[in-house]
Amino acid sequence: MSYQSLYRRYRPSRFSEVRGQEHLVSALRNAVTEDRLGHAYLFSGPRGTGKTSTARILAKVLNCQNPEAGEPCCVCDSCRSIDAGTSFDVHELDAASNNGVDSIRDLISSASLATPGRYKVYILDEVHMLSTAASNALLKTLEEPPSHVIFVLATTDPQKVLPTIRSRTQHFEVHLLSAAGLEGLVDYVVTDAGLELSAEGRSYVLRVGAGSARDTLSALDRVVAAGGIPDSEDAVDELVEALCERDTGRALIAVEGALSRGRNPRVLGEALIARLRDVFLASVGADLSRLTDTDRARATEQGRRLGAAGATRALEALGEAFVGIQDALDPRIPLEVALVRLTRDDADVSLSSLADRISRLERDGVVVSTDAAHKAPGPARPNALPPPIADDTDDDQVDSSPMPAAGSRPADVAREELRRRTGGEEPVRPSRAATRPPSRPARPGRPGATAAPSAAKAPVAEPLPEPASEPVAEPIAELTPEPIVEAAPSAPTAPAPTGGAMPALIDLTSNWSDTLLPSLPQRSRARFSGGHWVDVVDGVAVFGLPNEPHAVRCEECRSEVETALAAHFGAPVSIRLVVDGSAPDPSAPRSVAAARRAATDENPVDESIDLDDLRNARGASSAGADRIAAVFPGAELIDEN
Repeated sequence: MSYQSLYRRYRPSRFSEVRGQEHLVSALRNAVTEDRLGHAYLFSGPRGTGKTSTARILAKVLNCQNPEAGEPCCVCDSCRSIDAGTSFDVHELDAASNNGVDSIRDLISSASLATPGRYKVYILDEVHMLSTAASNALLKTLEEPPSHVIFVLATTDPQKVLPTIRSRTQHFEVHLLSAAGLEGLVDYVVTDAGLELSAEGRSYVLRVGAGSARDTLSALDRVVAAGGIPDSEDAVDELVEALCERDTGRALIAVEGALSRGRNPRVLGEALIARLRDVFLASVGADLSRLTDTDRARATEQGRRLGAAGATRALEALGEAFVGIQDALDPRIPLEVALVRLTRDDADVSLSSLADRISRLERDGVVVSTDAAHKAPGPARPNALPPPIADDTDDDQVDSSPMPAAGSRPADVAREELRRRTGGEEPVRPSRAATRPPSRPARPGRPGATAAPSAAKAPVAEPLPEPASEPVAEPIAELTPEPIVEAAPSAPTAPAPTGGAMPALIDLTSNWSDTLLPSLPQRSRARFSGGHWVDVVDGVAVFGLPNEPHAVRCEECRSEVETALAAHFGAPVSIRLVVDGSAPDPSAPRSVAAARRAATDENPVDESIDLDDLRNARGASSAGADRIAAVFPGAELIDEN
């Protein structure tokens, strides 16, 4: 055959011709010069970076008749026979196709035989493909081979090689070549072979090579044979530009064009992911020395437009799409769906999509104001109450909701802590009727039913101002097991100065679950995790809880939450605890509040029933047969056993 592929024709034959692996070349040259050879070597790294070629050069220099400074002469009989593949001193074994125990046994049996040269070199390519039994069979000979035998193992996946084999070798890692090294290789080959290559073709060859010398020369062969760059390469550029411009139509047209030219959807997606990785690395300022100046400039520009968040989201979306591409009825569908989600904001409402949109707004100089977002009209918050029901009635009401037993431990502890922090004096509490939601009207004639005074509609009496020396937890009137005491109406008291801005409801809600709640002590975190923020009224944050006993227990550690809020927002924040997730509205008519309470009461109490008149029911059999007989009248029990 007259023509030979470029990567075979220009394969390095000396250590000095190996490009980009100076650490490996210098170590092997010194070992040969100083006669400190190891009995086994392991070369690992990406494909096309010179692992097998370096192993052959080592075999040549070990058996060369006239070595010079650790380099083979390449003119003696031994060097020429090794280049031709006819030497008895070098034995290459492809472990991918000879991975059984029998192949390794044949290798071991022939290892002790003599050869014409000084050393017998065994080169095992893709050694990670050996079966476990074959690897174990090789261990003993690999550890203690005959004095004239040297093993050179090569692999692209070193983590799959048994640790026992790796420990018996000198392991060298080879890496991808830089763009400058590949440019020199391409220029040399083009000049030496007399090829014609345009500037666009040169950039394409270096980009496709991606740091691999063999892939670069194969791409050069393909460009020279085709007379130009393949059209399918334009599809990847179009897809990246479509993602940057968020143009859905452009992306789908590029996919359709590539597939119509025979491009496989998975191969197209892999090429797109590889390009997006360069864009992502450029957006974070990583080293892109393996790219040419043109490709590096383009990746930097696309990274600026797409952003690190956009590139990360694109990589994640395409990676998730390829998980199910094997089982898809049409392999195009997962790729096209991922592209639509990446180019249309309304097609993806995930957190990563929202973060990408915010990142784009910040890059464009748009300031997102939380106050504006709080005041802007929109759908009601999940924890918000429905609007008040218009009602002009003014029925007298009494509070008949259940109260905790007097002297219960949580309330006593809370009052004792409050009394200790206020110097032993119990602060004036607001009226229970003014702070609790009104209940259903009492039925006429029921003992103990009283008419609520009209003063119950007065504004709620605010608690005493907090002392300047130490913040005092605000008492919750509805949670203390005290008798109902009506308080005279008083003017609302302005909240104590906080020294900073009071956080809005949206700030409390957005920072509660992820930041504030995890920072609380374990006891406070467990108790406050069952509630939610309701509103911010008159400088006091209202926190809703499901029931009154729960609120009593939360009152014991309310100061810890206030301390955490003050540390986070930089200003003291007072908390008021309410039941059923709503703040009471004293100004609303009593009948309206009663309607709300009745609407949310799952187990209303019939107040017309006197509990003292009730008698226990007679005992009833709970046997299974009796219950079945009660359900099916007329049934007859044949055999009880």
